[in-house]
Amino acid sequence: MPLTKDEINLMIKTAIETEKNAFLFKSKHAFGSAVLTTDGNIYGGCNIDGVISSQGSCAEVVALNNAVANGKYNIKAILVIDENEFVFPCGSCLQYLGQFFQTTNIDIEVVAAKVNGECKVKKLSQLLPTLYLSSSFDFKLKKYRNKK
Repeated sequence: MPLTKDEINLMIKTAIETEKNAFLFKSKHAFGSAVLTTDGNIYGGCNIDGVISSQGSCAEVVALNNAVANGKYNIKAILVIDENEFVFPCGSCLQYLGQFFQTTNIDIEVVAAKVNGECKVKKLSQLLPTLYLSSSFDFKLKKYRNKK
């Protein structure tokens, strides 16, 4: 089922609020993100700089990890917000999102939004058509489909 305007607005609100918590001392550019689960819950995330680059986290990963920390694995959509332009997740974040696609086989909607409410919506399959799907872990990933 496609995202509704109300769902997008709630995700934008969450992303804006979460963006305020970005931990920035190198990048100087805050991002907010929100994940919508198939049961209607929304979890936010912000980017976190790391002294060592590989220790930092993108806002999208933080939002996904926040959902998982709350026992939610079935992802309907993810949103990234920026003040001035439409920004879609990087390739690494899209691949990470692919793990959650593999739990449900729902083509996750990916939203690039501006703080003024404008947005562009694409499917994960459009942004990463060659998504790596793990045949080794497929069965284990699908076990999270109905986990409560």
